[in-house]
Formats: sequence, C-alpha cells, structure tokens
Amino acid sequence: MTKVKILSEHGLHARPASLIVNALLKYDCDVNFIKDGNKFNAKSIMNIMGMGLQNGDEIELDITGEDAEIVEKELLDIFNELNG
Repeated sequence: MTKVKILSEHGLHARPASLIVNALLKYDCDVNFIKDGNKFNAKSIMNIMGMGLQNGDEIELDITGEDAEIVEKELLDIFNELNG
C-alpha cells in the first residue's frame, strides 16, 4: 500500500476532501484511506472529514478494482498539489 503524508498547513478540510471525492466517483473501484488501523471510504466526503486529518498525519491508500493504477496516480497527483 502507498503511504501519503499530509503536508498542507490546514490539514485536509472540506475543499480538498470534495476534490478527492469528485475525482474518485468517476472510477469503478474501491478506495479507502487507512489511518491508525481504521479504514475510511474515500468516496465519501463525510468519511474523509471524519478522519480529522491534520498537517503531519500519514495515511495509506487502499485501492482495489480495474482502475486501481490510474486512481492511485490521480490521488498522488492531488495530494502533491494539495501539499504544495
């Protein structure tokens, strides 16, 4: 699993969470973020917001399905952009 560190000064709030969800909804795959052993559906803004991701937090990407490689690349691009 790929790990991502949140480097955004404000953590992962509503705007970036909605960017992630909107990007993922077009793909036919399951995407979960794992933090501290807990799994969160990354296609749900409420689940992402419920993670309470702050600057310095690290998550794992758990992606399964046909589009997994494409989704992982898109997510990494989004996180790189958000982390500045």
